[in-house]
Formats: sequence, C-alpha cells, structure tokens
Amino acid sequence: MIRSVCGDKPKQWDLALPQVEFAYNSAMHSATGKSPFSLVYTSVPKHIVDLVKLPKAPGVSASAEAMAEEILAVKEAVKTKLEATGRKNKVAADKHRRPKVFKEGDDVMVYLRRERFPIGTYIKLQPRKYGPFKVLRKINDNAYVVALPESMNISKTFNVADIHEYQADEVLYPEENLGSSSSEVGKTDVGRIS
Repeated sequence: MIRSVCGDKPKQWDLALPQVEFAYNSAMHSATGKSPFSLVYTSVPKHIVDLVKLPKAPGVSASAEAMAEEILAVKEAVKTKLEATGRKNKVAADKHRRPKVFKEGDDVMVYLRRERFPIGTYIKLQPRKYGPFKVLRKINDNAYVVALPESMNISKTFNVADIHEYQADEVLYPEENLGSSSSEVGKTDVGRIS
C-alpha cells in the first residue's frame, strides 16, 4: 500500500497522509451506507476545481435552515441503517451461538487467556484450562464469579466464553497442582530412567 501511495519515495509516506485521509473519508462504508464526510458534512467535499466563492447573504439564510434539516435527516437515516446492520449481524452471530448457563455450585473449567496473567508472568507453554472450580455467583448471562484459589492472584470474574462445563475425566490442572513446576515433574522422571 505504501508503494501505491508514495511511489518511488516510501520514506516520504507522511506527506501522502492528507490524500489518504481524504480518500478514506470520501469512501462509502458498508455499515452506514455513507462516507464519513457525508455523515459529518452531509456531502462529500468538492475538489479544488469544483470550489467557487459562496455568495454573501445578510441575516438568516434559507439554505442554512435547509442544511440543518438535511443534517437531521441524514443522522436519522444513518441511525436506521446502523440498527438494521446490527440486527443482521446479530442474526448471523446467533446462528453459531450456543447458550451457556451455569448455576451456583456448578463445577467448571476456566480458560486463562494471556491477558489474565500479570505482566511478565505469562509463559507460552503453561496450561490454558484449569479446574474444576465452583461457580460462586452469576453476575449476568455473560459473566460469572468462579472460586479460584487466592494463590492464582487474578480476577475471579469470567466471561462465559472462558468457562467450560466440567467433565469428570477432564481434570487437567487441579487446584493442588497450580504451584508445581516442570523441575518437580522432572524429579520423578529421573528416578525412573536410572
């Protein structure tokens, strides 16, 4: 993209930013059906060759009132279009959605994303799922509080996407193994090799 905008001088990309910004703001977006310029200014700005001096008119202008009414109409049309797009996207997303509902006291496995760990403590090869843990309470359909041990030192509130129903054969990293390291596992393996 930089080559197409800057040509043979890619280190001067910052000089092309105004043209790129103008092109972006003039392009129609699929969600709104309008360009950013037409949303803010009700029309796409004229290019240099299209500009002419506006006539000076004293007092209130009828064209100013018409412009204000047009702005309100565009705002209402965009709101309607965004609502329709949102409904369409919700229907598409709901086709693949499977509701997860847990009750207080249910055993669950929790998935720990990288963002959950304090900075500098995340290791790529550490486990992803932990559990089983009990559900303490339901905040809403998308959030639950889970009884994590204090030693984990992370928030106990989880999005439903990071909570999985516990299966009896699924104990991957129970609470007592949270502090174990690879060196402790290696001690038992060394005894078997010799």
